[in-house]
Amino acid sequence: MAEGKAKVKASAGLNVRKGAGTNYAKIGGLTNGTIVTYYGENNGWLQIKHNGQTGWISKQYTSITQAATGGSSGNAGKSSSGSVQVTCDVLNVRKGNGTGYGIIGTLSRGQVVSYSEEKSGWLKISYKGKTGWISKQYTKASSSGGNSSSGKSSSSSYTLYVNTAVLNVRAAAGTGNAKIGTVSYGTKLTAVGDHKGWAKIKFGSGYGWVSKQYTSSKSPSSGGGGGGGSASSSMKAAGQKAANKAQSLYSQYVSAGWTYSQAKRSSSGHYDCSSFCHRCWQAGGVNFGWASSEGEALKCYKAGGTVSSVQKVIPGDLLFYHTNWNSGTRWKGINHVAIAVSGSQRIDAGGTPVKKCGLGSPVYIGRPGYLL
Repeated sequence: MAEGKAKVKASAGLNVRKGAGTNYAKIGGLTNGTIVTYYGENNGWLQIKHNGQTGWISKQYTSITQAATGGSSGNAGKSSSGSVQVTCDVLNVRKGNGTGYGIIGTLSRGQVVSYSEEKSGWLKISYKGKTGWISKQYTKASSSGGNSSSGKSSSSSYTLYVNTAVLNVRAAAGTGNAKIGTVSYGTKLTAVGDHKGWAKIKFGSGYGWVSKQYTSSKSPSSGGGGGGGSASSSMKAAGQKAANKAQSLYSQYVSAGWTYSQAKRSSSGHYDCSSFCHRCWQAGGVNFGWASSEGEALKCYKAGGTVSSVQKVIPGDLLFYHTNWNSGTRWKGINHVAIAVSGSQRIDAGGTPVKKCGLGSPVYIGRPGYLL
């Protein structure tokens, strides 16, 4: 096996990853000045052994102190690397380069894997954090460069849409793998592979994995007609009922001295913004439950009840805002909601007392009538 020596030259230390790329999970680290032996090179990454596992380090943060050589005589290994696609239904992954070695797992037809060495007709791969070998005769060259040995590559890409508020993107298929980012509700994704309920997607300059149970094949905004400001007579009637209820609750709460409290919002004498709108829309025929402002917005959005501008607001429409408080990773940053009682006024239960004011600048406008 070809070997070489490299010295770490990263003052803050150097991550050791499961594969050749920053999208792979970290399995450890090396301190500045550490000298390591590397056994292969792939796209600017060096393959090493780290705590009994096969790992990869970025070559740009090292200096080569001894270049890789061809190894001793009788060693049929090659230092070539690349990616291949499995061409048989089930391909065994073995501990060594031969059928006499034990099986540590399998790959399925179409899977794309990266290999770091070729030896006597066998390819050395990283398999679930371990070093494995597969027979080259049951593979073909691939240029797609799959980022995980546990993914099935599609012959063509397809589109998915996120249908949850925030969806984690992971380095490989499974919740046990490192999170490398997030995508928000309604985001259009390009998927290039599948594995056990997970989709491999294009993410940034590389790839990531998302759970398919939180995606759909159709854009959430395509359902229910898309709102846009148009409303049937039944929607207008329901919205007017909700607006009338808002006017009634406004008068009741102010005169009785009801107070704002998220913790006690379901109790008599208290409210918060989303519970106020929930009570109003119960009169209009929609039961939000004790949802958050973000939750109410997403329900409207999923039903297609989006109003395109404040100029198209009608009584009963819900106005959602981002107030720079406790917004976190919420959809559109939404953390507040109010209800329109006309085309120019809203009733806002965001504090004590409830107030009536202009529409302001909502980040999203929803029409609950689409939920009827």
